[in-house]
Amino acid sequence: MGHVKDHKTKSILTQPWHGMLNLLTAKIGTKIILPYLLLTVAVAGVGAFIVVRLVTDSRQERFNNQLLDAGRVVSETMVNFEEERLKVLRAVAGTKGVPESLVAGDQAALAAVVPQILINSNTDAVELLNIEGQEVYGWQQPPNQTGLNGEERSGADYSNLPDVHRVLTGFVDEFGEKRALMSETPFGPMLFTIGPVYLDGERVGAALVGTYISEMTTALAETAVARVTLYDSQGNVVETTLGRGQEGIIKLLQEPPEQYRTIQTFLGRAPHSSVVITDPETEVPLRRVQVLDREYTLAYGDWRVRGQSLGLFSVALPSDFIVSEAATSRNVLGLIFFLATIGVFILGYIIARRIILPIQRLVQTSVAVAEGDLDQRTGIRRRDEIGSLAQSFDTMTDRLVKRNRELVEQTSELEAILNSTADGIIVLDPQGVIITANPAAKKILSEVSADFVTDILRGLPTVPPDTNSGAETKLALDLVKLQQPQRHEVGNYVLSAMIGPVITPNGEELGIVIALRDITREAEAERLKDGFITNISHELRTPLTAIKGNVDLLLLTANGSLSEQQMRSIDTIDRSTNKLLHHINQIIDISQIQANNLRLNKEEIRLTTLVEKVVKSWREPLEGKELTLKVSLPETDLWVDGDSERLSWAIDNLMRNAYNYTLTGEVEVQLCQKEDEAHLSITDTGVGIAESDKLYLFTRFFRATPHESLFEVPGVGLGLFITRSIIELHDGRAWAESEYNIGSTFTLALPLLRKNVESK
Repeated sequence: MGHVKDHKTKSILTQPWHGMLNLLTAKIGTKIILPYLLLTVAVAGVGAFIVVRLVTDSRQERFNNQLLDAGRVVSETMVNFEEERLKVLRAVAGTKGVPESLVAGDQAALAAVVPQILINSNTDAVELLNIEGQEVYGWQQPPNQTGLNGEERSGADYSNLPDVHRVLTGFVDEFGEKRALMSETPFGPMLFTIGPVYLDGERVGAALVGTYISEMTTALAETAVARVTLYDSQGNVVETTLGRGQEGIIKLLQEPPEQYRTIQTFLGRAPHSSVVITDPETEVPLRRVQVLDREYTLAYGDWRVRGQSLGLFSVALPSDFIVSEAATSRNVLGLIFFLATIGVFILGYIIARRIILPIQRLVQTSVAVAEGDLDQRTGIRRRDEIGSLAQSFDTMTDRLVKRNRELVEQTSELEAILNSTADGIIVLDPQGVIITANPAAKKILSEVSADFVTDILRGLPTVPPDTNSGAETKLALDLVKLQQPQRHEVGNYVLSAMIGPVITPNGEELGIVIALRDITREAEAERLKDGFITNISHELRTPLTAIKGNVDLLLLTANGSLSEQQMRSIDTIDRSTNKLLHHINQIIDISQIQANNLRLNKEEIRLTTLVEKVVKSWREPLEGKELTLKVSLPETDLWVDGDSERLSWAIDNLMRNAYNYTLTGEVEVQLCQKEDEAHLSITDTGVGIAESDKLYLFTRFFRATPHESLFEVPGVGLGLFITRSIIELHDGRAWAESEYNIGSTFTLALPLLRKNVESK
């Protein structure tokens, strides 16, 4: 018991400390000042350590860093020289007339063009070789001269040089087809860049663009602010700016073979490093030489051009390059940092207080506004970010008051509009439960069956219930799209219902909306109109049939008794009569389709033969319009159960559509089997269908917005409607895919007879 009592007493004593700690950490002032204090102390400590470390760094380490920087500058400048040579090389090889003159061996033409390219660059020589490696034309400018006073030559044989041979034979590595070559010339050693010369895509020779190594070495030394020495692949000194001209300097700088191989070995371990210089006991030693009574230290790097190692380079600096600095007392530095830390902390505390007080005022105001007191304002007037934040908050509150007032007004207006509109508006949640309905909708719902809304929603995509969570079945709102108006006959009503999702601007799915319109009178008028059109069509077909018969009789019995003009007139009458009969028959068939009275003479049809026959009749008209017809039919026959005459009519309508609306290009017909259906696709490169017209494409008497080039295309807008109706009467499907000004694809899908499915 005593143990328990002591434990409770300890807990009671520690609770105030926990409460005080939570209180301190909950304050924004503590959250700002405490991290600031810790960060200041940490930065001061690290800063003191770094400064002391920098002060106590050895002079040799800083000197080595200078050597490294000089080596990097030399490597980068070498790359710049190489890029300049590549630029001149491309200019020489790509100049108009150079490849042709090289093939023809026309030295005069090359002499008139090539030197002009070199005089404005840092390159000093060019060699043009034919495909056998023979020098056709060479030009070299003597050192320290400008202008066109160069020496011309020809006839030399370069074919025995390995790099020249690689370029002429088309050798390509990871760095490309160009190579680098160091060669001795009458005026001194030069560094060449070699590349192929092409004529009409065929390699006809090579071009070499060179720079004097002596001048390049001088430029490297000036850029790096250090003495530079270049060594060939055998360790021999090629050129140097360290004691240039001094007797015995070459011998002094010459590296022993063992030392040279050691340097190359360590450079090979770090291929991405420009200079090797670290601990002399474990890496490449830094060499010291005495030149003109002054001691220099050398560091070495890889002389690499286009992935080729031409040798080594070294950079040299005098050992007294860095001026010694006076040592700074560590105690003085510690005192300075201590005083600076105290000053920074005091200044930070003052700044933190200036930040905290306005923030506290902002918090108080925001809490009041959140609780509904929209009359509160911060009253802070400052020019800094906090002042801008406070003013923005006050402006936001003013706009919130205004927006609340506008929302109330808009809600009242919307309610008035919904209550006064004659159309019924019903809003349902994702489970299909009615959320709200306007008076017109309530009146309609009160006079129809209770299952009317359920019938409308039938067929919409749903999400199955989750058995684990017990969630109910709900509509898949992300799959519900705005649909065409659906006609429903309920009792004495004929209603048009349009369904669409209700989605907020931020993407939140609220449910769906159903717009109901009473179209009973319009439906009755439409039935009367359809009956009138059907009766008139039947009445018109009777005299037209007689006209057609007499015209055919005239054509059969003319026997040359009619003039050519009379025959053309009768032929025109015949064509116009056929066209009029075609339109009347379409209207009669539409009335039969709508009345479900269109009779089909179904039989087993070889669909492959039927398609081939219809397409064949269109080959000549399409070729007359300079359109290409492509036909792809399966090797095996596809059998369907259908009316061959009606199906031929449907396919002919699609071919006519492709013919009328394709100006140039091709029409492709493809028949294939997919699962248990036969798919017939007719693709054209025509004018396409506008996005706004796609929704009504298969409705009767609808014609898409005419293209600017197709205003005179005949038709009454019945072909696609009849096509889809015929296909649907065969238990099939019809759809279209189109992109405006690119083309369209119309597809028919018909169920195959079982013998096709089983054979598959």
